[in-house]
Amino acid sequence: MRKKIGVGYAYVSELEKKYVNMALDAGRLSQGEFVYKFERQFAKLHNQKYGIACNSGTSALHAALEALKEKYNWKEGSEVIVPAITFIATSNACLHARLKPVFVDVDSLSYNINPKLIEEKITKNTVAIMPVHTFGQPCEMDEIVAISKKYHLKIIEDCAEAHFAVYKGQPVGSFSDISGFSTYVAHTITTGVGGVITTNDSELAEICRSLIAHGRACTCEKCVASNSEYVCKLRMQTDIDKRFMMVRMGYSYRIGELEGALGIAQLENREYIMQTRKENAAYLTERFKDYEEFFQLPYYPKYIDHSFMMYPIVVKKTAPFSRKEIIDFLEQNNIESRPMLPLLNQPIYKEIFGDIEKNYPVAQWINNNGFYIGCHHGLNEDDLEYIVARIAEFIQGVKKAKQTTSIVTK
Repeated sequence: MRKKIGVGYAYVSELEKKYVNMALDAGRLSQGEFVYKFERQFAKLHNQKYGIACNSGTSALHAALEALKEKYNWKEGSEVIVPAITFIATSNACLHARLKPVFVDVDSLSYNINPKLIEEKITKNTVAIMPVHTFGQPCEMDEIVAISKKYHLKIIEDCAEAHFAVYKGQPVGSFSDISGFSTYVAHTITTGVGGVITTNDSELAEICRSLIAHGRACTCEKCVASNSEYVCKLRMQTDIDKRFMMVRMGYSYRIGELEGALGIAQLENREYIMQTRKENAAYLTERFKDYEEFFQLPYYPKYIDHSFMMYPIVVKKTAPFSRKEIIDFLEQNNIESRPMLPLLNQPIYKEIFGDIEKNYPVAQWINNNGFYIGCHHGLNEDDLEYIVARIAEFIQGVKKAKQTTSIVTK
């Protein structure tokens, strides 16, 4: 039986193994030089001054929101604009920060938040917009930035799926006050588990570094890691060593040196990782063109550089088959698929917000008809050809069944 073609892939080269072994040989597993180097390089690649590595993309968003809440004195229950299609972590981060997510329907082609619908959702309680660069495609940031300036709102970019994606020559994560990335195992750049907060605001960076380390008063890199070989002059200016003085309610959101070592190697391998994903996506799009009467394929304008964390497909309403029929066929043939980030129809959200999905028609359409498959850097030409061949087999089977039904009916 053919090995299953998954939607994600963790690339581990000899370089990742080398750096992890260096971390092990150094005898330090808690946060240290590997993590610091990864933070700095990751931030720089997204045109940001500060990077704070943490244990997940969800933690990154949560800490970012808490930092904004503290700096700008947001009241509990303040509203944050979020898209109606995204992984649940986006809006959950708002809820964890005791803020209220306000949903906006998405664009039917990009699947990102529709900027034309944002203003109607803004109230006197709105404090921020959280655009999500879904599936690796940047949002229309010009319009979102203009809206934020008009209403004096902050922007938190959710870049979990869009490492190194570019909008009009500018990398994602650089349009906002603060951003959150994920480096979970199935993402483009992985540290196994993890996330990164990026910002140009030194105060937000300091608050975030404190928050992810239990709320410590001392937030310089080496002090947060409790480096016994380094004594900061500021540490002992108080009765209690500032490393062990807690000034805010914080969390245990840090990562260690093994994750940092993996991250550095991944950044050094990023050109191969990203280019292979783009080439694989282009291959699938070219081969699926014959089936555009049945499928909506990825669409993005020329001024966007898509990072293709996955390959989204929506079954058109006119197709003579359902999403369930095709994904069942793919699964039977060892091709993994996933729904396109359903949010408002999740049981827990129905419990919290009620049955509101019908108020977001594009999101509802995607929830009912969308799915994605892998286009990652772990796929070779044989894998891609196998995916294309199975899709062709399914379409031929549908056409044949339709012809048979037509003959019988006559």
